[in-house]
Amino acid sequence: MESQALPPRKRVRAGLVAWATGATALELPRRCDEACLRGLHATARNAWMLRLMVLASRAGNGPLWGGLIVWQLWPPASLLLVAALTAMGGLHIALVAVLKTVFARARPFECCDDVRALEARLDQHSFPSGHTLHAVAFSLVLSAQNPWWGWLMWPLSVAIGLSRVVLGLHYPSDVLAAALLGLMGGSLCLLVLRQFGG
Repeated sequence: MESQALPPRKRVRAGLVAWATGATALELPRRCDEACLRGLHATARNAWMLRLMVLASRAGNGPLWGGLIVWQLWPPASLLLVAALTAMGGLHIALVAVLKTVFARARPFECCDDVRALEARLDQHSFPSGHTLHAVAFSLVLSAQNPWWGWLMWPLSVAIGLSRVVLGLHYPSDVLAAALLGLMGGSLCLLVLRQFGG
């Protein structure tokens, strides 16, 4: 009864405090993760948003990254860049496979009753998002080589990362962790390129 007497803004604040303090230190990040997941997943009710997110998610599949590597053979070709991108992509595929096996995190649609898979999954586990990892790593390396790539790749990376959550295939934490791994892998690739004159 007392909470009903509060003004709406204070009632919301009191509800958030109760929600946060009702969780243990380990539960709070999980609750925040699931709340963000549900909020983003709900945007898929909009037909245009759903189409856009499906397109973004499919853009993050393997053929795009292979195509970008082949594109670097276009004159003036950089064989070192092609080799570095190929090695980086291969190492990231292996890293994602290992991490998914180690953590074996179930997909959101398998754990949350109100979340549905709106696109087919490519493998079983959720953590980390391979789509996001590749997108961020390639964006970093290619935009460092030519700023023109940044105008294309960074918005695409954001769309790919968001799409994986909106479509119910990943938690936000899967995407954030993958983005950090992508930044680390891309930075390492750039160090190698600069070391060998790329």
